[in-house]
Amino acid sequence: MVAKYSILLISLIVLGDRISALTPLFNMTEYYKLPKLYKYDDFDRCLQEFDAKAVYCIIDTHIKPNTSAAIWPLIEKFSNDTKRSFRHDRIQRGLCMNLCEKIMEKYDYETQMKYYLKQFNETNEVTFDPNTFREALDWRIKYKRLANQCVNFELKRQFSIMGYSAVEYCVSNLEEDSLDYLDIVFLVLLGSIILAVILSSFFDYKMKKKHSSNMKSSDYYRTPLKKGLSQKLALFSLPRNWQILMTKRRTTLSKDLRFIQSARFLIMYLVIAGHCMLFNCIFPLLNPEYVEFNYRRMITMLIFNGITVIQTYFTISGFLLAVQFADYSERNKTFTVKDFFASILYRYARLVPIYLFMILLDATWLIKLQDGPVWKRVAETERTFCRNNWWANLLFVNNYFTVDEPCLQQGWYLATDFQLFILGLLLLAFVRRFPKLLRPTIGLAVILSYVSPALVTYFHQLEGVVMIRPEALKYVLWYERSYRQMYIPTHTNYGSYLAGLIAGLTYHKLKRSEFNIRQHKPFLFLWYCVLPLAVMLLLSAYVFYEYDFEKPAVWIALYSALSKNLWGLIFGVLFVGLAFGVGWFLKRLLSNPVFRPLGKITYAVYLCHLFVIRATLGNIRQPIYVSDVRILVSTSSTLLLSYIMGLFLCLAIEIPFSNLQKQLFHKKPEVYYEENIDLSKNGVQNMAESNGTR
Repeated sequence: MVAKYSILLISLIVLGDRISALTPLFNMTEYYKLPKLYKYDDFDRCLQEFDAKAVYCIIDTHIKPNTSAAIWPLIEKFSNDTKRSFRHDRIQRGLCMNLCEKIMEKYDYETQMKYYLKQFNETNEVTFDPNTFREALDWRIKYKRLANQCVNFELKRQFSIMGYSAVEYCVSNLEEDSLDYLDIVFLVLLGSIILAVILSSFFDYKMKKKHSSNMKSSDYYRTPLKKGLSQKLALFSLPRNWQILMTKRRTTLSKDLRFIQSARFLIMYLVIAGHCMLFNCIFPLLNPEYVEFNYRRMITMLIFNGITVIQTYFTISGFLLAVQFADYSERNKTFTVKDFFASILYRYARLVPIYLFMILLDATWLIKLQDGPVWKRVAETERTFCRNNWWANLLFVNNYFTVDEPCLQQGWYLATDFQLFILGLLLLAFVRRFPKLLRPTIGLAVILSYVSPALVTYFHQLEGVVMIRPEALKYVLWYERSYRQMYIPTHTNYGSYLAGLIAGLTYHKLKRSEFNIRQHKPFLFLWYCVLPLAVMLLLSAYVFYEYDFEKPAVWIALYSALSKNLWGLIFGVLFVGLAFGVGWFLKRLLSNPVFRPLGKITYAVYLCHLFVIRATLGNIRQPIYVSDVRILVSTSSTLLLSYIMGLFLCLAIEIPFSNLQKQLFHKKPEVYYEENIDLSKNGVQNMAESNGTR
């Protein structure tokens, strides 16, 4: 019955949105009168047509208020609606400076200076720090006057307005991107990995021929080699690592929690879809009204507020850590300080190999893969930030430091999850040492998980949800306050992780007591309500995009705390139910074997998918026409390519280094790669592997 009403509710929401979409949300006749947000000269023609040094520059312009201009009230109207519209007083031009010079040469100096406007306000929102791009400061100084004159030549003649322009960066046809030592280091590293895979696979094949002539290939590669040199030489064996990836365990726990891999894959799909939409909005747009229109629709809050889905990974991490710790506690009398730090060390060692590889790739060869007018913004920012700020990533503090210059921006999740793992392990160790304090300790932790986001929201005067403003999309949210202060810090994300911890402990306790939760009607009612609740939670963001409320406000702070934590609670309930077989069709669907390998390589995919997006979408020449179909196609292609690349990273780096770690710490090598679901005798190491994306 609940399911039927849930489907009806969602259907009514979709129907209502489609009906409302038939009515334009703003006057398009007025809209088309506005100066274009983006306008680019022909990039390739500019760099190829001129015999002398050709220069193409990206120019950011801030239009000066001019009440006497007929167009200004319209510009101001849209620019003031910062929650749902781009700043139409901030425009961007891609200029061929050689053509620009030819235009200005037609006029005398006095006429040229009529098109020059000095900077009229001090703001860092117009453009990037010039040090982000190589030689950008020199270009900015050289073309300061000419860039202003050429942009204002257009604005004054067409709209009777002027603006101050700043050069973001320039591209010359004489530029040569030579190799440096880091580029060579990456080539050596990549070559070494490929060589290791080839030699290790060949060695393993020869061993198979020598010792297992009567054994099937799959059976041989599933069988662990004896400890010693041969075991180490086969670490990078591709067929062996493939079997490790594909083989499943047949324990009760593995069967109960098989849905975790499906959840990982589905959340990864949503993350990729969100990032594809984000990058399509970062690029210069031919139809910015597409974005602004969707900000005014309720149904698209499922996308703009969809960044909440990353909380699911925190819930998964907490859930798995609690299950593994409870299992460890049953079989071991003590959990020492040494065990605590060993768990942290193991976890660090498991996360770093692929992470370091991707940092080095983005810092070196990404910039060499493509070109185009926006390529420097897409790739050189990553090159500069990774070369300057790699330390924050490897120390897992990049959710607090270097946030406005992030290397592998998605790495904020790893930092937050790593810190939450330490806090979660501390909490579990404490209640294990003092079991009588379990309820008050958990109660206090729950209170703190609500108080923290509430205080942040109140004192920073934030909205009730993490706001993704259209203008902030241009800079990938680097300077968005709600992103920096609410979305990525550990102290505002603890609630979802804690919900996972509580759900994991609940599952373990009920499993041991043989309690039949499928006969518990109140829980079943709650379980069938969770997905509609999740949809309603996402849609609720519409209120904050549609209306402006006075801030700070206690009710907004309370709502922020509730919405931030409710997602983890929803999925904690969902996971407990699925673990006990609630859900019938959904349980069977999520337990499908096809999701097993897809879920296992999610960590590698998570780290490489933005590289794929940049490399495949970043070479555009002109403003793009963005649409639902374009986003769907880019999402599908990115998903496929990311999983291909992620598979290589998993087989060639993650699994080999995982098994090497186990050998170094004297743990029996794994025949399986089910690290976050199945438990073995070494509970400390398994706890270190309880990452939501792994």
